[in-house]
Amino acid sequence: MSENKKYTIVVKRQRVEVSEDVYRAYHNEREAERYQNKLIRQNELSLERFCEDGVNIDYRIVRVQPDILYKLIQQEQMEALWIALQSLPEDERSLIDELFFNDKSERELSAMISVPQKTINDRKKRILLKLRKLIEN
Repeated sequence: MSENKKYTIVVKRQRVEVSEDVYRAYHNEREAERYQNKLIRQNELSLERFCEDGVNIDYRIVRVQPDILYKLIQQEQMEALWIALQSLPEDERSLIDELFFNDKSERELSAMISVPQKTINDRKKRILLKLRKLIEN
């Protein structure tokens, strides 16, 4: 039955009879091309595509913008904090490092350096106030 089956492909708007091997090779190539185009289409970001899909690009920009602004503000704040920390004397920077970056509690730090916990707390408050002033200026 497959011996009598005719295979054709369209070439320049004309149906051309071909062998089964040519037919399968042609369609395999077409399917591969369709698959690649599908992948490209899924990953492309273009104004034309947004218009075709009915997506308002202004809405997309506004929706993404707060995240970008938040990250930029956060980065600027981190840089300001870093600069302020670098301007502290070594003993003050060490106290802040232990409490905030090494996750030591005031009680642990108090026992570690043999200073009353109340003193640690007072120093921490004074240093944080100093950092705030450095960052705001």
